[in-house]
Amino acid sequence: MLNKKKKRMIKRNLKRVAIVGVPFAILCTITYASITSLSHAGESTYAFEHYYDDPSYSGSGSEYDNINKATGDSGVGNSKDEALEVITNHDNVVMDTNPESMTVLVNKELRLPSDYIPGDLVVPDVSFSFSYYDEKKLMRQEAADALEKLFDGGKAQNIILNGVSAYRSYQRQYDIFTDNVKKQGLEHTTKYSATPGYSEHQTGLAIDVSADSVNNRLDETFGDSTEGKWLAENAHLYGFIIRYPEDKTEITGYSYEPWHIRYVGKPLAKYIYENNLCLEEYFNFEPSMDYSDQISYDNLVDYGIDLADVLEPTKAPTRVPTQAPTKEPDKNTEEDKDTEDDTKDTKDDSMKEPTGKPSGGKGDEDTSGETKDANDGDDGNVTPTKPPKGHGSTPSVTPTPTETITPTPDPDEEITPPPSDMTTDEETP
Repeated sequence: MLNKKKKRMIKRNLKRVAIVGVPFAILCTITYASITSLSHAGESTYAFEHYYDDPSYSGSGSEYDNINKATGDSGVGNSKDEALEVITNHDNVVMDTNPESMTVLVNKELRLPSDYIPGDLVVPDVSFSFSYYDEKKLMRQEAADALEKLFDGGKAQNIILNGVSAYRSYQRQYDIFTDNVKKQGLEHTTKYSATPGYSEHQTGLAIDVSADSVNNRLDETFGDSTEGKWLAENAHLYGFIIRYPEDKTEITGYSYEPWHIRYVGKPLAKYIYENNLCLEEYFNFEPSMDYSDQISYDNLVDYGIDLADVLEPTKAPTRVPTQAPTKEPDKNTEEDKDTEDDTKDTKDDSMKEPTGKPSGGKGDEDTSGETKDANDGDDGNVTPTKPPKGHGSTPSVTPTPTETITPTPDPDEEITPPPSDMTTDEETP
């Protein structure tokens, strides 16, 4: 009897387990299947985000993953999805002019709004060439994170870089540009300095870097330094490009700047570096003008520049004290009277002259050089009166009554008009 009761109890327990366990097992199976299905769906979504998927570039996938591991990040900046992006061409790329984009194109033709200020500016934890706070320490968050990794990567190889100038507001760029024009001239300034609104620094994605070995200068000597060479060869591994390469001046509009790096993200930086491109070439941008003739003093106003801010103030002329003119006795009254008397005397004398030039008319032509005195060659019986200083006429001379003066003209000698006539220059007010 006892055995029968035990068997019945076992059967009842088995039924209970079956009633509870089977549905639970079924539920677990369904849940597992659902999770697996969702997982596969997620994988297919990431696979779709290979924007430029090309089997010929399959070998670079593992290399790219190794770069990400070396920098301690599985993606570009804060975007993990971008780690899977592979760029293989730029045939149909749409030009990026969105100020908020990490790949926005800003150059001498494409400008930013004057009131544009990035909303996520931070100070990257890197060394700068100065210790105080300044807005030029700021960068956008994603670019700042990448810059920290870039500097850390350099330190691991004994390459010490310093930040010099990152973000610049519109007003700061205005001040820099106008100051450079006053000191260096417009032609030199436009080779290295952007007009306000046309500077990449306003995006918060660009920074000028240097090193102690070159005294943190921003010139081509940095490109020849150990730090400059390392930066040129490794910046793309961290999402940066040398924005103004040495052989791209005609299309970028700027001279070679080995110190100016721009964050564009790892995939694009890698593609630009490996294909020896500049950002304009990647976007198939072609300048619509000759940059060398683009900006002049005549059209600076079109770029929002006040000419008063670029021209040196004109120095006030130095006044040289002038001496008071020597007062000529009775210049306004006696001169006219003397001239009238001289003219009358000359007219009377001309009535007596049988030959020679008349004293009127052409007498004003002899206004310069030495004037031959009418009494030259005389015996000395007539003593001429010395004219007063500054007076342009010679007083008439009355001969003695016993003598009759009859001048005989010499055919080889130029007859000089009576010296009593005033010249044209002297009469000109």
